[in-house]
Amino acid sequence: MGTAQAQADYMASTGSTSHSGPGGISVTQRLLAAGYPLAGDLSLGGFRSENVVMGPGMTAADAVAAWQGDSVHLHTMLSTDLQEIGAGVSEQGGVFYYVIDCARPTTGGLPQAYTPGAESAYSASEIIIPVSVSTPNAKGEVIHEVKAGQSLWQIAIDYGVKIDQIRKLNQLPTAYVINPGDTLIIKTVQPPTPAPFTVTPVNTAAPIVIPTTTAAATALPTETPTPTPAPPVASPLGAGGAVGAIVLAALAAAGLVAWAGRARQV
Repeated sequence: MGTAQAQADYMASTGSTSHSGPGGISVTQRLLAAGYPLAGDLSLGGFRSENVVMGPGMTAADAVAAWQGDSVHLHTMLSTDLQEIGAGVSEQGGVFYYVIDCARPTTGGLPQAYTPGAESAYSASEIIIPVSVSTPNAKGEVIHEVKAGQSLWQIAIDYGVKIDQIRKLNQLPTAYVINPGDTLIIKTVQPPTPAPFTVTPVNTAAPIVIPTTTAAATALPTETPTPTPAPPVASPLGAGGAVGAIVLAALAAAGLVAWAGRARQV
């Protein structure tokens, strides 16, 4: 119970699930450090197994249901090789973290002789790489590559789907155990519709610049032309010629009168 609770508290402090405790300590190391009389070959980790899970608002029943989603975690709860169980739960920001440590004690109930680090070769299998959610491909398929420590239930939780949906899409038997390197179809979505290709015309002609007059235009007054009188026509005789003409006219008139007197009969 102590090791399970300590691991739940540690996960809550980191905000993630992990089988490694503070400083990378393994499940086996935590059990032995607590004085648990762990049975089995300690170089291989001994007879012990641990389930972890986290989720917002998750209940204990939800945790058990999640662990029932694949054979590995179900085996932790049902294996006849494991006879004792301890559980722990912690909460941080509305997210609940659950841990169960299942193990088998030695027949006499006494701890085995233990050399620290002897189980290090087994610790590599306890690494959990967080699930990185993939985006849909061109066909609208969401493909996930299984990494170390990932389980089917954790993948389903992170993608927001059901375990049965993943099994159906990949035609997986109920007892199938996923392994690192497996590729799974998680779900299919509508592939994105490509945006229509739009041609934007480019105007290469130089822009026409119309000058703007900032000063106000001044109306010019309309001038009505004044007719200029024609100059008097000068007589070709000049001023003296005019006087002569008058004298000649008078003489001509006098001669006419004299002529008329001579022609009258007495």
